[in-house]
Amino acid sequence: MDKGVSVGLFRYLTCLQRRGIAGMSSADRRNGSRCDVAVKPTSGESAADQKNTVWRQRLSGGEPDVQLQTLAEIDRASEVRGISDLVIRLAGSRDDAVRAAAAQALESSILPSLVELPVLVTLLADRSDGEISYWAATLLGRLGQEAVDAAPALCEFLTSSSFLAARERAVSALHSIGAAASDSIPVLHAVSEVAPARLRQLCREAISEIGADAGLVAKRAA
Repeated sequence: MDKGVSVGLFRYLTCLQRRGIAGMSSADRRNGSRCDVAVKPTSGESAADQKNTVWRQRLSGGEPDVQLQTLAEIDRASEVRGISDLVIRLAGSRDDAVRAAAAQALESSILPSLVELPVLVTLLADRSDGEISYWAATLLGRLGQEAVDAAPALCEFLTSSSFLAARERAVSALHSIGAAASDSIPVLHAVSEVAPARLRQLCREAISEIGADAGLVAKRAA
């Protein structure tokens, strides 16, 4: 037998003896050493992806205690991507503790990715709870210029929603998109004419910034 193979086999059998085999009692293994094997991510899946998979399973399980524990873990992490939709939906939970924990995680840790844009637009249109549309608009704003395809949905939401805080976040998202959202200026003008004071001010600031950005882009192109 090849020497390398025999050494490898010896180590494998030693490992089995230390860990124990089927039918061996705990007493037989009591004095054995640990023989831990590191679990590596499956092919094509990073450690972060694996963690997200676990988080998604736990958040979607419906058990408030598990959801709270998971949201606390997410809150302690940073730049968490890929689970925005579930955390946003939990911000609209009937459980006040879950709502608060989801909002905290969204505020501190959740960053959207471009592939999540369609689901964020869908959540923006959700009328079941203002917190859901509020956080959808907030995360669209965090995408900045990458959220340009959501500009029409943001304008529609701005003119049709009754959730004032969420409408303010929609204006902020358009502001963040910048020059690429220049088609939203007429809508922002119309809303500013009848909006409460804070929303009116946000609309005017967005109009100024978007218009300035659009003018700069046009000047550079000339």
